[in-house]
Amino acid sequence: MDKQRKIDLKKAETKDVPKLIEIEKSVASKTYSAIVTEKDWQDELVKNNAKIFTILSNDEIIGDVSYEIKSDCIAYISGLCIKQKFRSQGIGKEVIKLILKELKDYKRIELVTHPENKNAIKLYSSFGFLIEKQMENYFGDGEPRILMVKINN
Repeated sequence: MDKQRKIDLKKAETKDVPKLIEIEKSVASKTYSAIVTEKDWQDELVKNNAKIFTILSNDEIIGDVSYEIKSDCIAYISGLCIKQKFRSQGIGKEVIKLILKELKDYKRIELVTHPENKNAIKLYSSFGFLIEKQMENYFGDGEPRILMVKINN
């Protein structure tokens, strides 16, 4: 990652929704199920067990990351999206480091990704996530997803 680039996470707010939709739409694909409507974002922002952050680089929103608390011992990383032009710069790795630090007290951390999303699988594997199982039509989009899990001791 560029040594000049500072990455910060900031709790997402209603005013961020148009930018979040723009970013998510720009990367939506078969391998990434984007949140692309204002209603869906508003629903996400008010979930009691969820935290959504904008990813900031030099005060510019360049992506988003979110997680949900499923129980006292299980957290679920529900999304990670970075603008195309900021990919392959180590930003995803930095963001996952920050999120895992927040989730350090949870025994089990889960996430799902598309089995063809090799970059995501490589990123998550580098943090100790293992593939637990594949699920067909997971989001109702006709596409499979794999459940990856990290166990904290």
